[in-house]
Amino acid sequence: QKSRSIGLIIPDIENPFFPALVRGVEDAAQVHGYALTLCNTDGKAEEEKRYVKFLLNKQVDGILFVGNSRCFVEDDPELLAGEVPIVLLDRRIEGVPFSTVMIDNSAGAYMAVEHLLKQGRRGIAMVGGRADSPTNMERVEGYRQALQAYGVSYRPTLVTNNDFTFEGGSIGAELLLAGGEAFDAVFAANDMMAVGVIECLLKHGRKVPEDVAVIGFDDIRMASWYK
Repeated sequence: QKSRSIGLIIPDIENPFFPALVRGVEDAAQVHGYALTLCNTDGKAEEEKRYVKFLLNKQVDGILFVGNSRCFVEDDPELLAGEVPIVLLDRRIEGVPFSTVMIDNSAGAYMAVEHLLKQGRRGIAMVGGRADSPTNMERVEGYRQALQAYGVSYRPTLVTNNDFTFEGGSIGAELLLAGGEAFDAVFAANDMMAVGVIECLLKHGRKVPEDVAVIGFDDIRMASWYK
């Protein structure tokens, strides 16, 4: 009664972080004789819900889920019974009894901002992801904790929120520049946003890192191209 297949639900296949994650999942699945079904949701709750139903109809033996929505659980309470194992990756959803595999977002953000502080930067802005994202909230918390530890005041005017994308980073940087408040560093909530920040700063004649230092989160391969 086994299908020997596992479903993987991710929000954005264009983000280089996720192909690396997919590769790791597929490599592990193959070792154990399982096939992988990949579903991309574009971060939309309705797509997350649809794909969960799709995978259950395919009788997968388990689901790996990267997303923020609780709707699929609330609409399908039998999922809580555990007949089909579900493991959350990279995101925590409060109030559901599923195992979660993720990094310490707060600690990672703290390390990134501390690095900037140790370089003597004090006007450190943050270009964050969606404000309602638990991942972003945890990274904001690490950002704030690092500033506090080094006696630097947290300024909400130096924090922007947008999508975890290149475009989101570029828009965030544009908002910071338009705000007129001086900053000499930017902590971006992921590396794709960091690339968008850098491109925007260069377009406006800011030198990186001489004028503004930029650090991202994730360490995707593309990040090494911007050293």
